[in-house]
Amino acid sequence: MLKQPNIHGKDDWRLLEIACAYHDLGKMNLRFQKKVKAEKSYCEDEIPHALLSITMLPIEELKKQYTKEELIALIFAIKWHHERDLGNIDKEYYEREIETLRKEFDGFDYSKLNFPIHPQEPTKIRVQYLKNHLGHRLSYANEPNIFDEFVMLKGLLNRIDYAASGHYEIESKSRVYLSQNILQHWRKDNPTTNWNDLQDWTYKNRNESIIVVGQTGLGKTESALRWLDNSKSFFVLPLKSAIDSIYDRISKIVFQNNSHENLALLHSDMMSKALSEKFNKEESFDEFVNEERSWSKQLSIATLDQIFSFVYHYKNYEPKLATLAYSKIVIDEIQMYSPDLLGYLIFGLKEVQKYGGKFEIMTATLPPFLVDLLKSHGLRFKQAPQPFLDSKVDHRHKVKVLHKQINSDDIIKMTCHQKTLVVCNTVKSATKLYSELKQKGILNIHLIHSRFIRKDRSKKEKEILEFGQKENQKAGIWIGTQVVEASLDIDFDLLITELSEMCGLFQRMGRCYRKRNYEGKEPNVYVFDGGDKPTSGIHKSTHEYKREERHSVVDYHLFNLSKKAIAKLDGYLTESNKLKLINENYATDKLLDIENCKLIEKVNDCIKYLDDLAFLNTPISKEKAINDFRDINTVDVIPEKVFLEYKDEIESAAQTLNTHLKKEDFPDQVTYKKQCQILVQEKIKAREIINNYLVSIPFYVNNKVSKHRWMENDLINKFGYRILPADFDYDSETGLSYRDGANLNNEIDYDDNMF
Repeated sequence: MLKQPNIHGKDDWRLLEIACAYHDLGKMNLRFQKKVKAEKSYCEDEIPHALLSITMLPIEELKKQYTKEELIALIFAIKWHHERDLGNIDKEYYEREIETLRKEFDGFDYSKLNFPIHPQEPTKIRVQYLKNHLGHRLSYANEPNIFDEFVMLKGLLNRIDYAASGHYEIESKSRVYLSQNILQHWRKDNPTTNWNDLQDWTYKNRNESIIVVGQTGLGKTESALRWLDNSKSFFVLPLKSAIDSIYDRISKIVFQNNSHENLALLHSDMMSKALSEKFNKEESFDEFVNEERSWSKQLSIATLDQIFSFVYHYKNYEPKLATLAYSKIVIDEIQMYSPDLLGYLIFGLKEVQKYGGKFEIMTATLPPFLVDLLKSHGLRFKQAPQPFLDSKVDHRHKVKVLHKQINSDDIIKMTCHQKTLVVCNTVKSATKLYSELKQKGILNIHLIHSRFIRKDRSKKEKEILEFGQKENQKAGIWIGTQVVEASLDIDFDLLITELSEMCGLFQRMGRCYRKRNYEGKEPNVYVFDGGDKPTSGIHKSTHEYKREERHSVVDYHLFNLSKKAIAKLDGYLTESNKLKLINENYATDKLLDIENCKLIEKVNDCIKYLDDLAFLNTPISKEKAINDFRDINTVDVIPEKVFLEYKDEIESAAQTLNTHLKKEDFPDQVTYKKQCQILVQEKIKAREIINNYLVSIPFYVNNKVSKHRWMENDLINKFGYRILPADFDYDSETGLSYRDGANLNNEIDYDDNMF
């Protein structure tokens, strides 16, 4: 069981102990026992065991210690812990089953069960506790004084129940101080290294929710680890490539590559990482996977959708919120999220803080309107009086703004045998530049974006991290999109970029001369602002966030503000001047004064929608919540060319997924169960094999492909995989593209997906 989770400063968790002791007591019902012995999952006329469990709660005894509201929360936490449909249960039949249960109750052996208070004989629950009818579920609208207690009780009960059933630890076996090995690692190269002002400030304020603005390369990740201390923690980043990089960095520095017990990776590639780990025991793999999926590790690194999908209040969302209620959450690069995701994030942080959790928002570029949005929705936090800047590294970037579209000829003139990073707003723009430069004889050039199959993209991410290290003196060009924009510890000599908007621009600058001053005569940052037109992926539309429309990769009005603000830049741009430009141009009043700028309105509309959803208590499915949550709803597909090349390997993996075991084929139950466990691992590996050949496409592109053009394969389709037709080409150097003449209504031009 959890050891005294710190939620609302609560130190009395006897109600949770009672819920754990009683929630499965109804399983003594004979119908349930016969079902178990027959190894069936369903028995006709069976009353769900949770409804029988609550009839044995010693209500009269509990009334001496708890209020009516607390008892209602307890009853409903047990009643709904499996989220089954109780609306169609006949009341009279339920009462007859309660009478029948008394025979089992009298003969039950309670000696091995540790009841805080001994159960009573099965008795009809009074209407005042059952809330009028069997199918009723507590809601904030009708029972605000009970609802919070119910959410925490049910959420923690679920977590404990899942851990007990899965035979894994509910929390890391031991907590470590996340900054304990960092200094030791640093001092291998510099014995006098110590914490800087930023890292000291976060540690000093580790018991508060905080916002930190710090210069790129100043050690914000390490400052966050100091703030997290030894708490239950979540580290949330906007890009999967950044997540893998941070995971490897923390695993190496903090846990010295021995992070199994404490560090988790929560995104769609988690299994691949798990399979690459080494385990001492045969059964430890299953335990590892269960603990990662169930948020049992001390520190989990994740994307926003993995953590904040609970904002939809889908069925059984309570375990997530109850866990976050005693946790700390780091939000990195908040400015990268679109208006709808910002709305979900703010609503989620508001709920987390309400229940006792804490957050840190850290970034190198914080627009003032974001701070105002947080305050306007009641979030409480402490912010340092001034941004943290490194006075020794104050002239990293010499900037030249070019009033034209980005092009290959200018790039060739600028590179001069340096380590060059070119960043475009869209995959299409990046791929076009790459192809042109290759055709013009440029060697040692590489391309990275989101439209590669996972196998190729993982390889490219590793290569750019190695190439982008300061110690690497090799010359070459990497062309990419926003996948290189944040949280990657890379350091290039020259940055050539399209303008997106100022926050994105300054984040891109952080990948060039990351921790060193620049003394050269020529600029080391060239910004193409599009000239008389917007840059690629920027569209003026009142329907920017409807996926069937061509949407803008960033808000059109922020792009315009940025274009005007940086128009005359020509020379050194200090860190303080970068922040000054953001503060002057991204103020709330300035955005509200712009005609047709709906950015702030969109954030508030999302928050209102979630408020209404929670108040009305109309839960949706978890799958729908996660899909709706994603800013750019994507579909994973296998390009036909990739499928045909790796057909044998993919179909062999699918055959493994299609394998089923029968008990009668094995000599005994022990052998059967062992083979089932082995098969589960084989199926996980098979999924990962297929996942290596998947690439994400936007949902609207998926919808524009005619049904008859999808390549059919019954075995592959059976497990939810689709094979993208030959209208689309795939190449390991350039990624996914569409062939000329593809019968699509609109041009396919989309930006990198966040997930």
